[in-house]
Amino acid sequence: MLDHLLRFMTLGSIIVGMAAIYAALHTNNRRLGADIFLRYSDRVSDLRRRLPVSVFVDHEAAGDIEITAEERRAVHEIIHSIFELYELKVHGFFPPAIWKIREPDIERLLSLPVFQQELASMEGRYTRHPRLAAWLAKIRGRQETS
Repeated sequence: MLDHLLRFMTLGSIIVGMAAIYAALHTNNRRLGADIFLRYSDRVSDLRRRLPVSVFVDHEAAGDIEITAEERRAVHEIIHSIFELYELKVHGFFPPAIWKIREPDIERLLSLPVFQQELASMEGRYTRHPRLAAWLAKIRGRQETS
C-alpha cells in the first residue's frame, strides 16, 4: 500500500512538473513574440518620425511624389521592416492576435501614395514571397476601389 502511495505521489509530482514546464514555455514564447513585435513596431515608428507630415496626408497624387533621398531611404526601411515583421508572423514567431493589433495601421500606411509609389518601384524584390505579394496586392486593390 505504501509502495502504491509513493508511486502515485511520484507520478503526481512528475505531472505537476510537466504542467509547470509547459506553462513556462508557453508564457515565454508569448512574451518573446510580443517583444519581437514591439521592437519592430518601435523601429517602424522611429522611421515614421523621420518623414515629413506631408507624406502621411492621404491625397490623390496625380504623378510622382517628390521626396528627398533620405526620406526615400526611410520609406524603404519602413517597407523592409514591415516585410520582416510580416514574415515573422507568417512563420509563427508571434501569435496572429498580436499582428491584428497593428495590421490596420500598417495597411493604412502602405496605402499612402508615397508608399505605393515606392512599392511599385520595388515590385520585383518580392516576387519570391508570394504571400507577401498577395497581401500587398490586396492592399493596393482596396486603395484603388476607394
